[in-house]
Amino acid sequence: MMKRSLYLLFMTVVMAACSPVIRPCPHPPAGDVVYVVGQGWHAEIGIPVEELNEDLAFYRKVFPGARTIMFGYAKKTFVTSPPETISEYILGPLPGTATVHAVGLRVTPLEAYPPEATITLSLPPGGIKALCAYIKNDLATDTSGNPRIVAHSTNPDGLFYAARSQYNLLHTCNTWTANALHQAGLPISGDGVIFSGQTMTRANNVAETQCRLR
Repeated sequence: MMKRSLYLLFMTVVMAACSPVIRPCPHPPAGDVVYVVGQGWHAEIGIPVEELNEDLAFYRKVFPGARTIMFGYAKKTFVTSPPETISEYILGPLPGTATVHAVGLRVTPLEAYPPEATITLSLPPGGIKALCAYIKNDLATDTSGNPRIVAHSTNPDGLFYAARSQYNLLHTCNTWTANALHQAGLPISGDGVIFSGQTMTRANNVAETQCRLR
């Protein structure tokens, strides 16, 4: 009970970063898309499997039958050894080894997550190639050149991969996600991003602009 109370207290502080109210666009997006999902304390991105290029095409075999691959970023010790006290949560942003979390969804994020937590963005020409390259380049490899798995996740079922980059207060899961969207050619900056609400607000602003232009 104490652990749950501490967790809820921590989540309340984090959610105070203010996620935006996401309104669905009545017009369908054109071309390649990327999903941005607010998962409480962090934001993730989702890529439809048919859009995966040669950099990430192996995920079709890793998650057979998946329609979307979700990618998130985290501090390794934070996700593989769940914190138990409020002090551990506070220490979470300290520098450390990072992981890239991959999850295969058999549905779209719009079906898997609350609509108010899911944003769909249209990518510019060449955006999906740049996005896939961004993710691939952060996957550390083993001696055979394959992405190195460091742990399995069970909620949801997925895999944690060793990351090349390091986790710190100025490069959190939310910074990583915002930078990925920027790399994909979207007008979203990771500068100053720490909380998920910041990433979601920036993504939502772009989504509203795209919706008005359709």
